[in-house]
Amino acid sequence: MAVTLNQIAEACGVSRGTVDRALRDKGQVRPELCEKIKRTAREMGYIPNQSRAPAKAAVRIGVVLHSAGTAFVKMVCASMNRTAAELREYGAEVIVRTMNGLDAQQQAALIDELTETERIDALAVMPLASAQIRDKLNALAERQGVPVVTFNSDVADCNRLAYVGTDNLASGQAAAALLGLATGGTGAVLAIAGRQNGHSADSQRMVGFLEEIQAHYPGMELLDIQQCFDDAAMAERIVLRTLAHGAPLAGIYVSCAGRSGVYRALRKADMAGKVHVIVHDLTPGNLRMIRDGVVDFAIGQDADTQGSLPLRLLYDYTVRKKAPEKRIYLTDIEIKFRCNLGALPDE
Repeated sequence: MAVTLNQIAEACGVSRGTVDRALRDKGQVRPELCEKIKRTAREMGYIPNQSRAPAKAAVRIGVVLHSAGTAFVKMVCASMNRTAAELREYGAEVIVRTMNGLDAQQQAALIDELTETERIDALAVMPLASAQIRDKLNALAERQGVPVVTFNSDVADCNRLAYVGTDNLASGQAAAALLGLATGGTGAVLAIAGRQNGHSADSQRMVGFLEEIQAHYPGMELLDIQQCFDDAAMAERIVLRTLAHGAPLAGIYVSCAGRSGVYRALRKADMAGKVHVIVHDLTPGNLRMIRDGVVDFAIGQDADTQGSLPLRLLYDYTVRKKAPEKRIYLTDIEIKFRCNLGALPDE
């Protein structure tokens, strides 16, 4: 059920009127109490009643995605397009905006375009790890009554209706456990990240990976983490440089895009199948790298659900007045290796 003003008032020990004035910035509430009420409302998942969303007819749902050129996000987009076609039959319009990089200002501009120009009633967003994005999403939910669903990645202290995506920390831990099994828990390991900030999913995976290695595989030598900025050519150079100047590698973990560069490097160095490799996402390219004997395991995060469920949750909330049953919908962590590939999808 949707959180009410009375519930927030009870949690804060104040009157319903005080909560209403604080959330609407009407004044007459001490600043420290106002901030406490807003923080409590965010933690409880409060979304103001919408006045713009029609009761029975059309609703406009905006979508913002980053890293649009990657294979995984293309899979998410395909799922969204299928779901949008279904919802169109019920009067819903889905308006998608994409960006290729991880620039918070660009993402904020796309959100503004959807809310101010397209006049959307709800927003599904793959948010960047940025205070600017967090504050913008909170303002949408708290001041404009636009419900927000985050997916693939989340933002701390964000007043979103729900999050749909994998547990990225657990996904990184799974990668470490798989690499530990494949290598026997010994040898030098190269970890390649996209970048140190901006994309919380990537950074959370790496945190989980490092924690698991340090806790359970003391025989592994963790080399300095390298950043490829999701650039396959740079990932290729990193691997070739490490192979040329370092100790023999036992394993490589790639938490980000750019995995095809690792594939090329190992083939060039005649090390395919001699170095154990763990990657993320069940994309056609990754599955083929498993088939070719270069990658040991690929860890999936359910692109279909990430593309469809955010739209369905927002449609149900704005049109059917049905709140999500929970605030976090974790997608399955699926693992593929050479014995369970099945028929490979087309590129």
